[in-house]
Amino acid sequence: LAPFGCAGDLNCDGQVDFDDIDLLVEALNYPGGAGWPYECAWTNGDCNGDGNVNFDDIDPFVARIGATCD
Repeated sequence: LAPFGCAGDLNCDGQVDFDDIDLLVEALNYPGGAGWPYECAWTNGDCNGDGNVNFDDIDPFVARIGATCD
């Protein structure tokens, strides 16, 4: 698994790609991350850096598609 804290990498495979889209959409249904059922951090969906995962993260997520995580 890639390190936690990589914006947009919701499956922790080290890349922000189309495999993360469904997880980002699902993350929108977990306000504050409560009940997030995956090992990869819910906060990875926070692509605009405001501490939340919400609709404001969609455009920054799209901009990160193709990014890799260190």
